[in-house]
Order: sequence, then structure tokens, then C-alpha cells
Amino acid sequence: MKIIYTIFALTISLFAIEQTEKISKIETISQDKKEATINLGNLLIGQSGIIINTDIKNKNVILDYATVIDSDTNNSKIKFLNQEIIEQNAIPKTKLLPRVGDSFIINHLYKNAIIIAPNYKSQQEIKKLYPNFTFINSNIFGGYLKINNTPVPSKEDITSFAHQNDLGIIFLIENNNINIIDAISFNVLEKSTLSVDDNTTIKPFYTNVEDIKNSTFTFFKPENIGDYNTYYKTLLGATNGK
Repeated sequence: MKIIYTIFALTISLFAIEQTEKISKIETISQDKKEATINLGNLLIGQSGIIINTDIKNKNVILDYATVIDSDTNNSKIKFLNQEIIEQNAIPKTKLLPRVGDSFIINHLYKNAIIIAPNYKSQQEIKKLYPNFTFINSNIFGGYLKINNTPVPSKEDITSFAHQNDLGIIFLIENNNINIIDAISFNVLEKSTLSVDDNTTIKPFYTNVEDIKNSTFTFFKPENIGDYNTYYKTLLGATNGK
């Protein structure tokens, strides 16, 4: 039985979302400068990457994030996000905008991930099934929420934390579903089923950080997420149209 389980786990991990970075070129840019086409096809809607310019003294300069909004067998359409790559005002910033010939590197930071799970067993099972990912400790996210007095993490809270900690993927478990989510677009890239013999749920997710509460002067905001599975299913549905 153990041998069968090991083969099953390895099979699932082989079908995990691709982590390898791929470089393509911007072929065309829309008239409003908000979208572009790249010479790389068969991508998933919501996959993200970074735009690289190499014109400044032969150095690579990261200009922006972009996400895939359409894809066929040969080409894909991406949307620029106009989002800060590094949230640091002391670092000089370029005024360059993406243009034809710039590189788009997809799957940027996809090897780094976080697990939002209802209990310890679920969290550990994800680590076994997806051994090629480097997972940040969920206690760090718990501490982030506690410092920011946020007992009910929103999509923006999750993606902001991921951005600050160089995470490309979010594993979110709800109703025994494994949702593999792009940390920039918050789109579900891949979904499968998780089987564990533990139905307990910890709010807002499994972490050793306790007493995550609103600030003293916060009014009319919920003190907890309510039902774990309902909350995260709704959170995903609001973004992914489910």
C-alpha cells in the first residue's frame, strides 16, 4: 500500500504547474500601451512574468509585471500591470515602458510558494505531493496578519504578502481541493483533489500564530473568517468567476 501511495504522489507531482522560467519576445504592443503579444503559445490564463529591457548599458532592467490574458498554439497576449517590482522608494526607477523587442520571462519566482491550509495534515501532504517547491513557513504570513491587525485576509493581503516575500505560487486548500494560484493574478492555474483523514479547520489557516485580531479602533469588520471552506471558496470565486 505504501508503494502504491508513493507512486501516486510522484504522479501528481509530475503534473504540477510548470516552474521553469521561459523567455519570449514582445512582438507587438497595443495602441493604448496596456497589452502586448509574445512569441510563446500554449500558456495558461493568469500565468505571470516580468518584462525585461536590456538597452541600458547592456544591463537587464525589470520594467513591469504582466499576466497572460489569451493564448493559442503559437502566441499569447499579455497585459501589463503597472505594478512596482520592488517596493522601495530609495531605489532609482526608470521611466521606460515595455516596447517591441523587450523580453518577457514567464513563471518568474514560481519555485517559491506558500500553503494556506485548514490543518497540519493538509499542509504536510502538500509538501509531500509537491517536493520541487520551496515553501515559506505559514507562521510568517500569520505574523504578517497579526502585525497588520488582519484576522480576515483578503485577496489583496495574500498577494501583497507574496509580492513582499518573492513568492510566485499560492497553494490554497478548500473543501479538499488543491488550488494552485498565480501570486500576481490570483488566477487558479491548476486544481486537483487532496485526500486526508482530517476535516478540522483552523482560522484563518494553519499557523502557530495565535490571537490575530482587528485593531482596538477598528469597527464593523469581522473578527474571523467564519467557516473556513466557505470563506476561501468565496474568495476564489470572486476572482475566478466560479
